[in-house]
Amino acid sequence: MAKTHIINFRVSKQQSERILQEAQSKGYVTLASYLRNLALNKNQLIEEKIIETNQNVKQLLELMKNG
Repeated sequence: MAKTHIINFRVSKQQSERILQEAQSKGYVTLASYLRNLALNKNQLIEEKIIETNQNVKQLLELMKNG
């Protein structure tokens, strides 16, 4: 897909360094691809964490019930 639109925003030097470090640690080749993926998939990440937390709570309740 052709990328024809530009989105700009400002961050502090510390924020910029942190964002770049996180992108590199997750294996992203470019900062743009990391930020694009983060912006477009945030809801999916949140949903995955909610499901994971729900499963953990169910396991704890089952342990308490049987313990």
